[in-house]
Amino acid sequence: MDYFRCGKILTTHGIKGDLKVLSLSDFDRFQKGKRLYIKHQGKMEEVIVNKVSPFGKYLLVNFENLLDINLVLKYHSDDIYVAGCDREELEEDEFYYDELIGKELINQNGKSRGIVKEIRELPQCDYLYVLYNGKYYFIPFNEEFITDVTDKIYIEEIEGLFNEN
Repeated sequence: MDYFRCGKILTTHGIKGDLKVLSLSDFDRFQKGKRLYIKHQGKMEEVIVNKVSPFGKYLLVNFENLLDINLVLKYHSDDIYVAGCDREELEEDEFYYDELIGKELINQNGKSRGIVKEIRELPQCDYLYVLYNGKYYFIPFNEEFITDVTDKIYIEEIEGLFNEN
């Protein structure tokens, strides 16, 4: 089974098993009744979300059958995953980040412009963080730059987008 990281446990909160969690997903993975997995000591442990509440820019989450601080202390700094079979279906023009990372960028002239190394979320839009000729470039992931996504990402390159000096 494939798993995809969707959160990071930062610390415990209180004595009733609440965990302070950093969500790493654009999707609302942390909802009551959702099945997730905590990767603890290399093994995936299935958990069911019992309660979620906002806590600043983080979430306070507790899981069924883990409603005591002594049961959750061991998860400090562990990652939370969603199973591939539990991910929502996306619209035709939407992509999960892991579907874009590793893809080659090709400009309108058929020239390779590097490989997507990660996705960065900024207020304006999401950006592809691309390695090309030993340098990193930010490419806006929007319809003005991205013309198609298949096994490669096709871009409309404007002058100065890749500084080759």
